[in-house]
Amino acid sequence: MEERIYRILDMASSGGYECEVYGEDTDSYQVEIYRGQIESIDRSRDCGIGIRLVREGRIGYSYSNELSDQGLESALEEAKNNAAGSSAMDKDVLADNSALPVTRTAADEPCPEVESAFKIEGVRKMEEAALGFGEVIVNTEGAGYSEVSSEVFVASTRGFLRREKRSCCSCSIAAVAGKNDEIRSGWYLAQAVDPLALDFAAVGREAAVRASSLLDCQPIETGRYSVILDGSAFYEIIYLLEQALSAEMVVKGTSVFTGKQDLRIAPDIFSLVDDPFMPGGCFNASFDDEGVPRKKYFLVEGGILRGYFHNSYSARKMGTEPTANAVRSSFKSLPLPGATNLFVIPGKRDLPEILADLEDGLYVQNLMGMHTADSMSGDFSVGVNGYHIRSGQIKHAICEMTLSGNILDLLGGIREIGKKIVFIGSYGSPSVLLEDLSVSGK
Repeated sequence: MEERIYRILDMASSGGYECEVYGEDTDSYQVEIYRGQIESIDRSRDCGIGIRLVREGRIGYSYSNELSDQGLESALEEAKNNAAGSSAMDKDVLADNSALPVTRTAADEPCPEVESAFKIEGVRKMEEAALGFGEVIVNTEGAGYSEVSSEVFVASTRGFLRREKRSCCSCSIAAVAGKNDEIRSGWYLAQAVDPLALDFAAVGREAAVRASSLLDCQPIETGRYSVILDGSAFYEIIYLLEQALSAEMVVKGTSVFTGKQDLRIAPDIFSLVDDPFMPGGCFNASFDDEGVPRKKYFLVEGGILRGYFHNSYSARKMGTEPTANAVRSSFKSLPLPGATNLFVIPGKRDLPEILADLEDGLYVQNLMGMHTADSMSGDFSVGVNGYHIRSGQIKHAICEMTLSGNILDLLGGIREIGKKIVFIGSYGSPSVLLEDLSVSGK
């Protein structure tokens, strides 16, 4: 791969272009099991490059998974044509970081090889644990394991080439509980860098607990309540925060956080950090997808908004230092501002202690539809599943109710943060106690 990358840089430079090349060599493995039988096993490899050219303010991009000499020349020619057809915006979009040191991460150390048989048996154990939880568990919606292992390359005519290995794996299951004519499902996931660190059976049991505990749902009166969002629910809030804290949206004026840097947006107990060096972090990386060396970065610290997610272009546009937060979904896409391991700094008390102090409110384990939230206004309206809490005790389950509000009001209403972080994808959070949220019930 390196030889091909240097060849592209040489050809681009000889034509008078600045050039960035992003390369990716990815192996994926997935297995799905239903009722003990293998439904599917999928192994795939995707290898390719993305080329970004800049000359006289004109930008061209192309990508290819054909890495022969002819394929590389065709991709470069396409990028040149795209640059020629673009408007001259005088954009300085490429990273300039050849002298910056890179801190290596554990992700670049090879994980032990684990046989497929271990992973398949793990998924079977996960399903067996769910189905064996009790008679109310009548089915599953399938159980699965997934892993991705990549080697990433970023190079530029500005004088650097960086490479590293990145990997992550996960297992998940949705258990189905039934009683009379009522059917409820509960989903749970665990992730790690090493499949040996996954507790498959524990994931199955937790999914069964979540499904069965939602039976006998009852509505509650519409009103304003204190609400505890557990980590698997608050991660949806963090997803919204990642979108709204993108500097590209801030530059365009389409974020609710535009103009709020260095202002208080939450109580001082709330801090939000992106940490690419987190022990055991599934998305650790020593450099971002433009090659900028990463660093631990507080977006919100003690309730104060400290900054936004930047790629090189947005940082220059806003006159600030790059935050090394350029991310790509693959070699086929351009880098956008985004997170590695984005999480809320935990508090001091466990969830049961926080629940015990709740006089009248909700404990929510699922938010549904947060992707429909408006990142410009901050308004959201989502479905919730969980429990009605009275005097610190679960009174009954609640389902198919609606939680609505504004992200600024929600952050301002944070009253306590739990101790144990749950990660789903790039987002992690403990349980969070919120005051005065609008809930639509009966």
